[in-house]
Amino acid sequence: MEQHHHCETYGFRFLDTLNGPFCQLFAVGHDLISNKEQYHWDGRKRVDGPLLLFQYTISGFGHLAIDEKTYKIMPGYAFMVEIPSDHIYYLPEESNSWEFYYILVRPTGIIHHWNELVGKIGRVIKINNDHSVISLLQNIFHAASRQQITDGYRAASIVYQFIMELFRFSDEHKKMKSNWPVKIQNAVEKMEKDYAYIQSLEEIAIEVEISKYHFIRIFKQSTGYTPIEYLTKVRMEKAVNLLRQSELTIDEIAKLIGYSNGSYFIKVFRKWLGFSPGEFRDGKDIASVNQLKFD
Repeated sequence: MEQHHHCETYGFRFLDTLNGPFCQLFAVGHDLISNKEQYHWDGRKRVDGPLLLFQYTISGFGHLAIDEKTYKIMPGYAFMVEIPSDHIYYLPEESNSWEFYYILVRPTGIIHHWNELVGKIGRVIKINNDHSVISLLQNIFHAASRQQITDGYRAASIVYQFIMELFRFSDEHKKMKSNWPVKIQNAVEKMEKDYAYIQSLEEIAIEVEISKYHFIRIFKQSTGYTPIEYLTKVRMEKAVNLLRQSELTIDEIAKLIGYSNGSYFIKVFRKWLGFSPGEFRDGKDIASVNQLKFD
């Protein structure tokens, strides 16, 4: 079979931001490879670092060997690695081709963000091809191909924007209930069903058979909220609906969503939305509610 290595790579070396604390775009590219001998990158032997690599598969597949595991990087999957580090990525014998987009950046100014992202979403990540992360990656490539990245400041803003889109993905990924442990999903289901009757964290932890302190830690790790924050979020969502759709008094709404009196409900509502239930109902500063994302 004829072997191909179609590669479009655009490298950047901007002197205007080289020595400052700016994000630095090193390269962006689109590859379609089928030559197994020519495509084998050993992260321990690379001399072009320090670099950070994000690579996303379009078609075919490749392998990433890292942390004593070998991952099959299929279409819709990306991986993140540091260069140099102990990893190898390559086109395996069983794959006819591997097509992907990638971006290489210097760690200057973003390594702490990068490490946080790897801790949150892992080395190998499934991302839909219509997600803003992938759209931006392709847009960066096309901008490079049209010579539209003309200085270091533009390049730095692109790198930072890409990292922020990864954080957006990380946040969305965490909020997807299907990604949470089953016991955390069960706890959330109980909160969303029995929010008006729950008196303590202990009763939720007991029902899902986790110790209280372990429950708090795993819940926060999985959802991004503490259990109390999540329960409060559910109650605030219900309160907003009741304030919009009913003529119930503030005290009546408070009791319906699980608070013993209206004054405490008012305090919590103001803390979460920035104004009181009465002001919300009257329409004062109503646009501000958009700052609180109910998902």
